[in-house]
Parts: sequence; C-alpha cells; structure tokens
Amino acid sequence: MIRVLVADDEPLAREELIKLVSGESDFQVVANASSGKEAVEKLEKEDVAVAFLDIEMPGLNGLEVASRLADWDHPPFVVFATAYEQYAVQAFEANAIDYVLKPYDPKRIQKTLFRIRELVKEKSAAAKEKLVSLEDYLIRQGKIKKLVGHRRNSKDRIVMDPAQVFFFCAELAEVLAHVGEEDFIVKSTLKELTEMLDPARFAQTHKAYLVNIDKIAKVAPMFSGNFQITLKDPKQTKIPLSRRYARNLKQLLGSW
Repeated sequence: MIRVLVADDEPLAREELIKLVSGESDFQVVANASSGKEAVEKLEKEDVAVAFLDIEMPGLNGLEVASRLADWDHPPFVVFATAYEQYAVQAFEANAIDYVLKPYDPKRIQKTLFRIRELVKEKSAAAKEKLVSLEDYLIRQGKIKKLVGHRRNSKDRIVMDPAQVFFFCAELAEVLAHVGEEDFIVKSTLKELTEMLDPARFAQTHKAYLVNIDKIAKVAPMFSGNFQITLKDPKQTKIPLSRRYARNLKQLLGSW
C-alpha cells in the first residue's frame, strides 16, 4: 500500500484530490493538511511515501515544504498541485518531480499515480535525489532563499545563514563560500548569488569576489584606482576591490 499525504489550504480542492487518489486500491491517504506547517508536522509523524503539496499555501508554501524535506535522510516523493502552470512545467519536469494542475483532470491524476508506482520501486534514495535537484534549481531561480553548500570530498549538504558568510570567491569551476575558518562549495555562480542575495548586504568587489558588507573592517587605496578590503575575520583576510565596482560599494558603505 502506498501511503499518501495531501496538503492544500482549499478544503474543496483537498477533498477532491483525496477522493481521486483514494480511488486506487493500492493508494491510501493517511493524512491531510491545510497548511505547509501542518504538512511538515504530519510528515514527521506519519510513514508517508508520497506528499501532494499545494504550492500556493499561506505561510510555509509547497516549495518551502519540499525544501525542508530535501534535508531529510528518507523523504517522501513530492507531487505539486497548482492552478498556475507557469509555476510547474520548467522546474518540476526538469527535476523529474511531477505536478498536477487545478482543476484536476482524472486522466492526468492517473498518469501521476502510475509514475509514483514506478518511483516507489526505486525507494527513498531516488526521492532525496529528486528533492535535492529541485531545491538547487529553486535556489538558483531565486524562488526560495536558501544557501546550501558542502565541504570538499563530502556529500553532506550544509545549510548556511548568508549573514555568516564573509565572502564568496570563484576559483576555476567552483564558487566557495568562506564562513569563519571553513570553506564550502556552493553550486550557484557569482551572478546567481548576486541576484539571490540581499543587494544591501552583499556587493561584488571583483569579477571573482562577492563580499558581505557587514564583514568589512576597512578599505585601503592601492594603485590605478583599485582598493584592498580587509575583513573582520581573525586572519584579517584581504580581498581585492577593483575600480569597476568601487563606486557601488562606496555608496553602500556611505564613505571610506
């Protein structure tokens, strides 16, 4: 029996989906929720193989619930429900996670349930891979604000608070986040990070550097209109500030 949770803040839509899923003899809806927060709480308690999540729930929405599940060792598969196709096709099909559109088409639900049957055979490792892939995509697209990295030679994903990052540095094909005494590899490019992070807090200082303004200790002139930034870390790390980016940083700092 494939155990299912259905989460939707619209009671009629929730009941309709429960009815369609429960119509299959090998599916059992064991829990339902009217909010993302309630969905997470019930998923923590119930052994669920598949979670149908409405994207547009107030508070914690379906995308944010999926992002939390990506950090679980054995998460359920996720199917998104939405009335807006633009939220669905590119992100969800690209990451092999299904979606269903409202109002529900019974034939489309049948197709989704068939896909679930095939995925359940692969078990939870496949579910985690799909959620991690989806989360990385959503982060790059700026749909969720979450910074995830990993230590070199480790597959453990580390969720970082951007406020704790001193700077990001592009080195060859990698972008490193420098947090205290540690470096973490992040999948985003500097351009993607610039678009995702708060522009009042993070500024590009060089083609290879993005800096947390709150971590700057001082700025010193160098040559040809360039500068050198000293950070507040114990090592007083020095990073370059090129003339191209100096005006923007000066406006953000007020003066130096």
